Amino acid sequence: MRAELSPLPALLTAYARREAQPWHILSWTLDQRLAAVVRRGGEPTIAAIRLAWWDAVLVEGDQAKGRGEPLVEAWRATAPAGAAACAGLLIDGWRTLLGSEALTPDDLLHFGAKRGGGLFGLIADTAHSDILSQAGSIWALWDLAGHTGDPLLAEAAMAQARARPQARFPAGRGLKPLRLLYQLAHADVRAGRIPHGFEPRHYRALLWRSLLP
Repeated sequence: MRAELSPLPALLTAYARREAQPWHILSWTLDQRLAAVVRRGGEPTIAAIRLAWWDAVLVEGDQAKGRGEPLVEAWRATAPAGAAACAGLLIDGWRTLLGSEALTPDDLLHFGAKRGGGLFGLIADTAHSDILSQAGSIWALWDLAGHTGDPLLAEAAMAQARARPQARFPAGRGLKPLRLLYQLAHADVRAGRIPHGFEPRHYRALLWRSLLP
């Protein structure tokens, strides 16, 4: 599944403990699969059905679905306690983007908290849930701003990210990949820079920040 990852998540997994890397890869791959469902466009009802399928498999534990799907099989073999709840948040966050109506500030807050908090909770120790929710929300809004083709939505997402409380990650190797990701996002949010994907400046900042404890 590593081959499916976009450049930034692929780099971040290298900073995880070796034994945790397969789970990080699986979590990022799930997020990208859900993003693809929403990005595909078309009839929102069809996308909602696809998201409901992931909900049934990963959250409700429907064993009749997903057999032979590598991500699902890996999930069933390795998912830790609490993973289903985090997956539910992640799916709910992506569900916010379905539909043709413009997103409201409340929609953006919901998306950030659910997608960001859900994904960060999947990847990390859920004992740090408050920190993960704050940091994940800022990252998710920053990431949305960098990938949407709508400049008004990008500005609105960044405005909501700036309004979120700053997260203070504890030191230590366990949270390093998420701490690095949050720091990249927060630097842009603080400076009012809308990203355009993973830029060379992000790569340089990531390398520099990775040298810190």
